[in-house]
Formats: sequence, structure tokens, C-alpha cells
Amino acid sequence: AGVAVAAVLVLFSWKGADLSMPWPPQQREDIVAPKPSPELLAFAAPLKPILPKMMPSDRKYLANFYEALAFVLLQDGERDQPIIGTTDQFLALHAGSLRLAVEKAKVGKYVGLGEAIDQTFLSAMGADPKKVDKEARGRLIAACGVLSWVFNIGHE
Repeated sequence: AGVAVAAVLVLFSWKGADLSMPWPPQQREDIVAPKPSPELLAFAAPLKPILPKMMPSDRKYLANFYEALAFVLLQDGERDQPIIGTTDQFLALHAGSLRLAVEKAKVGKYVGLGEAIDQTFLSAMGADPKKVDKEARGRLIAACGVLSWVFNIGHE
């Protein structure tokens, strides 16, 4: 099930929320989400010095990736038996999805990026492993939303 979820994340990163799959891929209209609250934006503060150094295409890709991850978490929370039931399971999903979604040649391209993303989730959830209940799921979704928003071009 984890591989299927990771494959969907890769697809969302490439296509965004539009899965109609025309060929060749067409540009999609951007949806501008409202600016997150200052409390939520503070989660992503470690990204602030890295964002200006990133290529716009890489930022857009990661914005779509985290939008997709938020969608997957939301959908999973609607299941009778969610697949992501602990923060350790979320970490495995996140790490595995990134391994599948990010080209090997681009890993490490931006010094400190991985650590800044991890810090965003640590700020939202804390470091201790815990059960992903409704509140925790909301915080994970919020962290994904903030990441998507700050990576989105023009939203800093």
C-alpha cells in the first residue's frame, strides 16, 4: 500500500491535482491558496534562506509534492482504518515518497533543504513518536500546506 501511495505522490508532483493525463502534459492553472497564519508559517522558517537559491521549477515541483502529500493524508484520515496511524509511519511515507519523487542527481542540490523540511515537521509535531489522531493529522496536513505554500513561486 505504501508503494501505491508513493506512486500517487509522484504523479501529483508531476501533474498537480489534475489527473486527466492528456499527452503531452499541459500546463495547469495555478490555484493560489490563502497565506497561512503566522504560527504555521513559523514552522517553515528554516527554509527562508534556502528558498531564494532554488530554481523555480524545483520549488514548483516541491509545492506540488507537498500539496499531494496533504491530500493523501486527508484522504487517509477518512478511511475506517487509516494507513498512516503513527508519526513513524508518516516519516516512512514521507522519506519513501521523496526517494521515489526526487531525481537522484538532485538530492543534495540545495544544502540544508532536507533538514529544513524535517524541521518544519518537527515544529508541527515534536520529536517524540506518537499516534496520528485527528489533531495530529491536522497538524501534519497544515505542515504540508505550509511547505506547499512557501515553495510555491511568489509566496514567501
